[in-house]
Amino acid sequence: MVTALVLATFIIFVLVDFYFQRRRPQPAQVVTVTQRAGREEFPLAVVGGFELPGRLSYHPGHSWAAKEVRSTVRVGVDDFAARLLGKVDRVELPARGHWLRQGERAWTLVRGDHRFEMLSPIEGEVIDVNDEVSKDPAIVNQSPYGAGWLVAVHSPAADANLKNLIRGRVAERWMEESVATLYGRINGETGIHLQDGGRAIPDILGQVPEERWEKVVRELLLLG
Repeated sequence: MVTALVLATFIIFVLVDFYFQRRRPQPAQVVTVTQRAGREEFPLAVVGGFELPGRLSYHPGHSWAAKEVRSTVRVGVDDFAARLLGKVDRVELPARGHWLRQGERAWTLVRGDHRFEMLSPIEGEVIDVNDEVSKDPAIVNQSPYGAGWLVAVHSPAADANLKNLIRGRVAERWMEESVATLYGRINGETGIHLQDGGRAIPDILGQVPEERWEKVVRELLLLG
């Protein structure tokens, strides 16, 4: 009888302690924006001399998309396009409120008398534009995945759009094919060097005769 009483008392004590522990405020788990932004599903790859962050999704026309809060998607050009076009003189962005369609022409990078339009990786309404790249187009070349982003888009069908893009290991294979195509198109030019150490040079068009720019860019950026 005594043993049963002691056991019952012990059980009651444990239950009461558990009740008060549940009611006691627990310390909050803090996850900073920096920590979230720095986490990548795949490590940063350098494919054929071009950077390819694994956390982004890519359109075959060499633009990228990154989903942010809710249906907001940030968009820009990849390192391949930035280094290919090189020293652009002007970046013409769509106006806020403009509706972009996935796979259709969205913005224009201008170099001299040449206008290079690029295809949008996402569909939706432009809700923000990067005015800094309009003031200083060199930012696109220097930081295509960071300060050189182009537009932010409200995309109601963001998840479906992103499924049409490529990422991860598939994106790495696609970049390898793009680099092979690039070398194949300009390999016949005497004295052209596309890499400086392990990275591609920042101005590939600058190494190509100007009369060939339009043809090379149209093919590599899928402009038809």
